[in-house]
Amino acid sequence: MDSVSFDPFADSPSLQASRLRRHELLYVDPSKLHIAWRLRCTIRMLVVMDGGGFGGGDFGLQEFLTAFTVAPGPWIRFAVTKAHMGSDSDADIENFEFADHDLSSYDVIWLFGVSRGGSLPAADLRVLAQFMDGGGGVFATGDHEDLGQRMCGRVPRVRSMRKWHWPSPGPLGEPVAPPVGGVGRHDTVMDRGVGQVEFDDQSDDVPQRLNVKLYSTPHPFLAFRTYRYPHPVLCGRDGVIDVFPDHAHEGECYVPTDLTTVLTQDGYACTEYPMDSDGNRIRPEIIASSVNQRGIAEKGLVNWRTFGAIGVLDGHRAGVGRVLVDATWHHFFNVNLIGNLGDPNPVQAQGFPRTVSGQAALARIKEYFRNTAVWLARKSTHDCIAARGWWFVRWHHRVAMDLPQLDLPLEKISAYEILRIGRIARDVMGKFAPQCQSLAWTLPAFDIDIRRQLLWTVIPPGPLLPEVPEEFAEKYESDPMTEAAAQAVLDGAAGAMIYHLAQAYPDPRSAEKLEDVDFGREMFAVAGKVGVAAAFERVRGARELSENAMRAFDGR
Repeated sequence: MDSVSFDPFADSPSLQASRLRRHELLYVDPSKLHIAWRLRCTIRMLVVMDGGGFGGGDFGLQEFLTAFTVAPGPWIRFAVTKAHMGSDSDADIENFEFADHDLSSYDVIWLFGVSRGGSLPAADLRVLAQFMDGGGGVFATGDHEDLGQRMCGRVPRVRSMRKWHWPSPGPLGEPVAPPVGGVGRHDTVMDRGVGQVEFDDQSDDVPQRLNVKLYSTPHPFLAFRTYRYPHPVLCGRDGVIDVFPDHAHEGECYVPTDLTTVLTQDGYACTEYPMDSDGNRIRPEIIASSVNQRGIAEKGLVNWRTFGAIGVLDGHRAGVGRVLVDATWHHFFNVNLIGNLGDPNPVQAQGFPRTVSGQAALARIKEYFRNTAVWLARKSTHDCIAARGWWFVRWHHRVAMDLPQLDLPLEKISAYEILRIGRIARDVMGKFAPQCQSLAWTLPAFDIDIRRQLLWTVIPPGPLLPEVPEEFAEKYESDPMTEAAAQAVLDGAAGAMIYHLAQAYPDPRSAEKLEDVDFGREMFAVAGKVGVAAAFERVRGARELSENAMRAFDGR
């Protein structure tokens, strides 16, 4: 009789079926898997086009929209309304006009401008300006020359962060956009190694590489930089998002020199770049640049240069909405993501999905889409997301099963215990969110002095610590314990947050308390004080031990 080997780790059919059911639930009814999914924050988006369409055509947004069927974390969901200023059977609203629609119900408006020349009516510009000043986020893109000018060319902030006008400057002196042809165009189509570069190679599986701005500060005593990070929209779970679809004639994002303009739209005055709480005028920045390649065969050579691919404005610092502009809608259209319909070349017909490497690039590009939606959301939505994120971590099995001291007042829990739970919590959060996101959720716990005098030793000035003046970047402490203290402070705040949350809401059914908009601010304030105290206690002890050890070593 033949012996039958038994593998206790092999999946049985029933186990495989169980895993399949869990996977399906993740997308169908995730609330049955985890309490956190019942508490998701909704990012409501209005996507507006004035050309192209929302379907599966080459100049469609169908593939772009699939990015929002997957949440970037179990605490977020997207709700998308599709509006077209003309006719499109795939749109939710046709013949759309901004002034006839209540924009206040949205977090983010995406403007995909295709039409040349002209402008939106004054009433439309007014309600868009009011939406932005009320905290709503705006994304805007066009293409080469004046493609997109009609919808976007006079929208406050948007009009001066990207080039919309051709062949002459705009009415307020806005610069001329790059052309469609000639050596001055922007051509990012990559060579896939077949002898020459063709126009339809924009539809292959080879992405362009972005030059991503990394926020970092050199340490005067160490040969490496202590911490580097990209802008949150390019901060992926697997690292920096540095790939984009390519195209033969892209537009350009830039930083304006005049930040003092006040625009009046249909009687409403909008200060384009208002002051932040410290009295500094907020300023756009380029967070990623593209590089011209040698040029496609059909259009000839192109001058080498880099140009702005993504521009951002953090309006939250001044109480208004955030803005992101992109060089071209070809970074979003089907033809650049999933191939050129009917192309006889299978490489160009199938796009990124054709190969494993292409699929990986497409996944990272879609993460940029989702990150953009999250970053542009209203400040109140960000507060909701942070609260739900901490709630998810608190009930994650690695944390929920390891909180032994819930009967003690928070101030009586040992520093060791708070830091231990904090390290676990930050690790759990890192499994579901990029490090930039978890840091953004932790930093509000600290007052400005802690941020400026300690945390900047590991987190350079940038979008995560915008309050840190540039002069602090040149004042690093030579004592390595400073960096250790900063890391301990982050762990301490996370641990204190988890303990305070667990004690205040010990039952998952108390989740309705999270509807209180002050939840995040209240918890952060308590966690910050307790966490800093716990961190300093441990660091003082570590310093004493290290000094004793050094004396023993020196006295050998």
